[in-house]
Amino acid sequence: MLGSGGKHVYERALLVLVEAAARLDINVDVAALAPSRHVAGHDTLVPVSEYQTVVRAIFSDPRETLGIDLARALPLESAGLWGFLLRSSPTFGDMLRRAERYIRIVFRFTRLELLDGGDNVIVRCDHPDPSPFGRREQEVCFFLGQWLTWGRGLVGDKVAPSHVRMRWTGPVDAAPFDAFFRCAVRFGAVDDALVFSREVFDLPLPEHAPELTAMFDNYAAAMVKRISPEATFADSVREALSEGLLSNAATESAVARRLGITVRTLHRRLAEAQSSFRQIRSELLRSRAEQLLGEQKLPIAEVSYLLGYAEPSTFHRAFRQWTGLTPTQWRSHSQDAV
Repeated sequence: MLGSGGKHVYERALLVLVEAAARLDINVDVAALAPSRHVAGHDTLVPVSEYQTVVRAIFSDPRETLGIDLARALPLESAGLWGFLLRSSPTFGDMLRRAERYIRIVFRFTRLELLDGGDNVIVRCDHPDPSPFGRREQEVCFFLGQWLTWGRGLVGDKVAPSHVRMRWTGPVDAAPFDAFFRCAVRFGAVDDALVFSREVFDLPLPEHAPELTAMFDNYAAAMVKRISPEATFADSVREALSEGLLSNAATESAVARRLGITVRTLHRRLAEAQSSFRQIRSELLRSRAEQLLGEQKLPIAEVSYLLGYAEPSTFHRAFRQWTGLTPTQWRSHSQDAV
């Protein structure tokens, strides 16, 4: 069972849930229930204990359909970077795989598992029992329901499970749940899961952005590290630099500002960690260059631009120093290996 992990949660992850609750006329006083804030670069974090208090207040609403109602009220567009990560996936299944990998950005107590069932794919919700939010059955309904809401918002009504299983013994009236999930829900099961056919799992998403996938994947991985207790200063620099590359602000001074320190302190702390800004930047650029070059249809000039190089010739020289090959040669060798 997954625990809470680190000490903080991203404020945005909490606020989008609060906004969804407000659409259902469930209003909570976030300022009173979660007064503390921790600023880390451009990100604002909330203590896990205060996050729990706010979410518990939302899930204290007594309605039997609270979970699926919240799922309907939470548009993917409001989820910021998390929403972009999901929307830009190649397929509905890839969206769920990405969610499985980075779920800790927005859900600190719930884990998503994808299991191969042959002709089907099982999407399982692993949530603590008892739940830290009080009403476990509603938290599970919300967690499972949001993937359907978001998938249907992207590709339409084709996103429907073959069947749904829940540990909950069941509501007084099951009709709203059968209507929402568009299949009969089996209550009193051994786990909480959606089961999709391969055809649904492989539905293409219309907003797929392969040229940005690697960048946002790396940034999301860095976000997970930031809220994890094992995060290091070099990890924080790597995350800030990842964000800077997306916004064309990847200089030492820009990264230092994002971390709330001076450039001198940045140098000193990296030296203490036996690293350097130049080393981290070079490793990050090389990794992203190789990921982008792996997109065989992406022009090399565009790869250069996405990495922040003013001139393709500068990118060519840097790439040759990293690999001993030109970008064209590396791409050719990579394709031959495939």
